[in-house]
Amino acid sequence: MTTVTYETENAAFEFDLSDVQDTLNHLASDHKVEEAIEILNLLRSSSDDLILNAEKFSRFGYIAPDLLEAGKGLIKCKPCNKTYQRSELKPTAVGHGRSPFDLKPELRGGEMKRLFAKKQNPPMFGGEGFECPDGHELIAMTTWMT
Repeated sequence: MTTVTYETENAAFEFDLSDVQDTLNHLASDHKVEEAIEILNLLRSSSDDLILNAEKFSRFGYIAPDLLEAGKGLIKCKPCNKTYQRSELKPTAVGHGRSPFDLKPELRGGEMKRLFAKKQNPPMFGGEGFECPDGHELIAMTTWMT
């Protein structure tokens, strides 16, 4: 086995086994993440390349953008049936952006105070994602919420 593929509705993300194992080992040993432990067990018991379905392994959806951000992976966009290198993808923001500290300039000031206030209606959220060069959303994950 040399690769791990994570499949979503719109994409198939192929990562080198060693890159995935490093991340999963950290999550399993340091944070006791059940899904990481389960995937590591699958990796140990299989000699074939592993394919992870987003419906069953939803937490891997948070690992995939981190690997992509690190420049890892080969991505097949299902809608346009093309394969892309990570460098060809367009990063996207979900909601109010990747981090609560990266708020858009028009949201700073009063919105920053509101972000850290005790009671908020409605809550703010944000995250990150990636699109193919043709604009198809490949993955988008909410990573913070207030």
